[in-house]
Amino acid sequence: MEVYLPVDRSRKFWRGRIVLPAGRQGPSAYIMFFVYVLKSLKDGNLYIGRTNNVYRRFREHSRGAVPSTRSRRPFILAKVISVDTELESVKLEKELKKGYKREELKKELGEVA
Repeated sequence: MEVYLPVDRSRKFWRGRIVLPAGRQGPSAYIMFFVYVLKSLKDGNLYIGRTNNVYRRFREHSRGAVPSTRSRRPFILAKVISVDTELESVKLEKELKKGYKREELKKELGEVA
């Protein structure tokens, strides 16, 4: 699975807007949010999370910087879903963590790795 994530490190963002000096707001910037599914190669369990930078978050999980997944390393990035707003990502993450949706994900991603 290839995930292309455009990265613009030259600008600072806060709540979807470009941050300018003295608190002035620039033109609205488009920031995407992602819900991602990690599969542990150690025990086969899934971890579902959300972020606005999948590459950074995957590195954090892989390095052991996230306490809830530290003991289950290594991981593969099994699925990434992009959404337009942070609110959508929160709702989708909650939905995927429910029992029946998690079981569907396990069936779908069972052959991964």
